[in-house]
Amino acid sequence: MFPTARSARLRVVNLAIAAGLAAETAAVGAQEVADGRVHYELPRATVIFESGQFSAEDMGRFAALADHGVADIDLLLHGEGATAVRRESSAPPRILFVVSATQAMSQTFGRRVMLPAERVRNNSAPYLHETTHALMPMRAECLWLSEGFASYVQSYVAEHIGGYDGIVFSRGGNANVDRLARRHLRSRGGEAALPYVGGLGEPSGLFENRREVAEPLYVMSHSFVKYLVERTSLDQVRRLALSTDVVSSAERLTGRTVESWKADWMATVMTLAAPSN
Repeated sequence: MFPTARSARLRVVNLAIAAGLAAETAAVGAQEVADGRVHYELPRATVIFESGQFSAEDMGRFAALADHGVADIDLLLHGEGATAVRRESSAPPRILFVVSATQAMSQTFGRRVMLPAERVRNNSAPYLHETTHALMPMRAECLWLSEGFASYVQSYVAEHIGGYDGIVFSRGGNANVDRLARRHLRSRGGEAALPYVGGLGEPSGLFENRREVAEPLYVMSHSFVKYLVERTSLDQVRRLALSTDVVSSAERLTGRTVESWKADWMATVMTLAAPSN
């Protein structure tokens, strides 16, 4: 399980800079450029909004959240030493966030995060999930680990450090995802997605049929990654996600095969009470 002492240190860091972050956003302010977009330039994030979509207060608030989220996730994944080195070299990780009314779903391309304006407006944008993808690119063919890890990190950061837990498919964060996974394990969509949890590739219709195809895969992957983190460590699962061959690396890094972990995860999840939502 992720060390409590480290969680406490992260919360202290969060409290120490939270007040300054809002002041920082106000001090930097926004710049409106000719193409009708409003830019916020912060230490770790450039956040771009379409003009007329948000109030100045709402834009500043989200820009601060995004900037803070980059720092929080970088610290969680890479530790205080890496963050300190970046600070000294004046080269912190920097992410571009683009908030657009024409963006249908949240997506990440390298260090560029695309977010639907409506999701930002109602505080459901998975900006922490997408920031995790931007800071830690993983192998696309191992979708369960890439998406499950980003979902776990999003919920962990929102629950223990700061920001909000945006919605990809799971609701209720890490505390409720196992119960949601149990529901999917018993569904037709869950049965179809299950071979890809712990495996390679993705089911057909992943982007065309988000609710029936993508949702079971994402929720079960989130639950499985949570199970792995709680029984090994965040760092071990992070290293597994970055390995070139997850199947062969699992036993070396965790002491067991993915298939063995998966069998125990399924048995554990199936004994839980029904989902709360």
